[in-house]
Order: sequence, then C-alpha cells, then structure tokens
Amino acid sequence: MMTRIHRTLNGVVTDPLKHSQALGGTMAILGLNRSMPLLHGSQGCSAFAKALLTRHFREPIPLQTTALVQSTVIMGGEESLEVALETIATTLHPDIIGVLSTGLTEMSGDDSAAIVRRFSESRCGDDGPLVVFAPTPDFKEGLERGWASAVEAVVDTVSEVGSAKPSQVNLLVGPHLAALDVEELMGIVSAFGLDPIVLPNLSGSMDGHLADDWSGLTTGGTTVAEIREIGNSGATLAVGSSVFAAGSQLKSRLGIPALNYPRLTGLGAVDAFLAGLSEISGRAVPGELMRWRRRLADAMLDTHFVLGGVRVALALEPDLLLAVSSLLDEMGAYVVVAVSPSTSSALEMMPCDEVIVGDLGEFETRASEAGAELIVASSHARPIAQRLRAAHLCIGFPVYDRFGQQYQLTAGYRGTLDLLFRVANCLSDYGDRHSSSGRKG
Repeated sequence: MMTRIHRTLNGVVTDPLKHSQALGGTMAILGLNRSMPLLHGSQGCSAFAKALLTRHFREPIPLQTTALVQSTVIMGGEESLEVALETIATTLHPDIIGVLSTGLTEMSGDDSAAIVRRFSESRCGDDGPLVVFAPTPDFKEGLERGWASAVEAVVDTVSEVGSAKPSQVNLLVGPHLAALDVEELMGIVSAFGLDPIVLPNLSGSMDGHLADDWSGLTTGGTTVAEIREIGNSGATLAVGSSVFAAGSQLKSRLGIPALNYPRLTGLGAVDAFLAGLSEISGRAVPGELMRWRRRLADAMLDTHFVLGGVRVALALEPDLLLAVSSLLDEMGAYVVVAVSPSTSSALEMMPCDEVIVGDLGEFETRASEAGAELIVASSHARPIAQRLRAAHLCIGFPVYDRFGQQYQLTAGYRGTLDLLFRVANCLSDYGDRHSSSGRKG
C-alpha cells in the first residue's frame, strides 16, 4: 500500500507545527563537544531559537548571532560574519564553530561558505577551531532538514587519516532521538564489542548534567578527535531517514559501508538493527539484550488490550512520526490522522493511507472529524487535546510542560517498552472515554 502525501494548500498557517531549518541545525551543533552555533542573520532569528531550545532542554543554550540590521543586510553581511568568527575564536576558544545561514542571509545572497573557507584557511596550521557551514534557510523544509544539513557539513570535513578500524562504527542519529535514546544505542552497539562514534551526540551535551564549572560552550558531545576518526570506521549505522544522506556521503567518498534504519522503535525494527550489529561484529546477540526483548514481548501482551482499537492522531517531525505511528499500528491502534510539518522519505513508509503536510490548525480539524481519542504531539498540542477531550501523549519538540523529556526513551527494546507503557498509562488516565463501548468504528 502506497501512502498518499497531501500538502495543505491553505493560504495561511493558523497554528504552526513547523520549526525552522536554522533551529534544527543549531540542535545538531549542540551535539558537538566545546562547540558554538553561530546564526548568520538578525538578532530575532537566534533569540527565538534560543528561547525554544531553553524551554525544551531546560539548560543554558550556547548560541551566537551576527545580529544583522537593515544597513548590514543592504550593504552585505560578509564583514559581520568575519568579525563574529574572529571574536568567538579569540574570546571563547571553541573546538568547533557551526555557522548556520537564515532566510535573511540566504535571500540577500551572502556567500557564507566562501567566508568560512577563507577564515579556516587563514588559521591553517594553528590551534584554531574546526569551522563548518550549513545552509539552513527558514523559508523551506524544516527542523529535520536543518539537522541533516549540519550533520552533512561535519561529515564533509572527514577524510581517511589512518588505517581502517573494523571494530569502530559510525552511529549517525536523527533529531527524533532523545539524549538517553542515543546513550541506549551506544550501549547496544558496545555490547557487541564495537566502538561507536556518535554524530551528533546529545547524550553527552544536552542530557541535563550539572557541569563542574560554567562554560560558554557545550560541555560534552562528539569531539573533534572523534570526528577525525570517522573516516577510519568499518561501517556506518544511520538511524532516521534524515541522516541517510550523510551516511551515503561517507560511503561514496570513503567506501565505508552504510546500513540505514528508518526507525528503531518496535520489536521487528530493533531485531533488524541487532542482526546488522551481529553481522558486523561476528558475535551473537548478547543475553542481556535478549532479556530486554522478552520483557518487551511481555509488555506488548500486557498493553495490547488498552491500545487495540484506539483512534490516534499524531503531529510530529517525520522520523518520529514514522517510529511512533508504526509501533501503535503494530499494537492494533488506528492511525486516523498523521500530520508532518515537512516532506521526507520517511512519510512514504507510514502505516496509514494518507499523511498531511500541514499545521496544527489542519491537525485539529481532522482529528476532530476522525474522533481521535489519543493525541500524540508536542506541548503545542495540549490545548487541542483539551478541546477535543482526548488523551495527550506529549512527545517530540518542543516539550516544555513536562520534566525529564530527555530521559524518555523510544529506541531499542527498552525504549519501545518504555513508550508502550507511557501510551498505555496515558490512555488509562482516560479509562471511561476509552472503554470498548465508547470507541468509534
């Protein structure tokens, strides 16, 4: 069955779901150790992104801007970018600077890539930072594409610098994975005797740890040394459609085999991941992981009475939308509405007839018409769930009315089990409305 992707043609967005590429790119750079994201645009571009990220992660967010004004846009913002790079490099001494464009500088025509290249060349041979540039225009696509663009920019700096290390693997992860999801996957890979290099690694930087001292940079994440080792890995594991292109870059340039996994939520999806790791390592699946598999199987039996037949409406970024909806479909729930803020190859694998590329206004209308009993979306959808008198599983980005979101797993056997229990408990809180006699269709 081919999923039909329908793009809303409304002339106005009534309740936005989409977040900008620049915000997604910033999130990816935050997954690098001692890094500083730099938005090349107006002050407002960075202020809005910083506010959202601070509310979601509940952490100080290192983020700088070139703070363009009307005159600098008209005359060209190249000098502002050069000054910003020099200032950050000499005052904060970061290991990595991630330069991200905005709609303003993309439309004005600034050649940001050339400026970054000249800056890097001028510091060749000293201990200056690694500087990467990712085009992240606000006016097309969204958060996932911005994340992907930043990851691809980092991967583009990778070269083969030594002998191959068959037991070392690259683990490229998408923005749909929380900090502890990344840590969980690192543990799974390590259980096979493999050494993972994670890109980007939010589990080291945005996991909510209390640092020993204040720093204006990220305190954890993928290091420059690890980035330089990526080219020596024996394989690349790409988790999420948003990072498939980065894996393909490594395969085409350096010949590193790439294994793509659209999702790691669900029994079959995790089975396939472990089979790939077993083939790479030559080892059987460890007993501890098989124990978690049996726990998940038991949890599926326990929760299918609650989840079966529930009418679910989801509004999430594409990779997370695929992961959660596929699991709920496997558990017997009905995906009656699926809305994504942007297009993606992940949408073609959705377990429903149609996916809407639209906003939360369209989502509410369709969820109401479909009689949705469970709303799966970010904190922005809480008023919608209240108006529809439906249960609300708060997940995705941003989550600002719940604590511990970075510790909520969705990946691996353990993450799938955790997600199942969260959904079942969420529905149990609305037991009367979700009894078999009260369900529609």
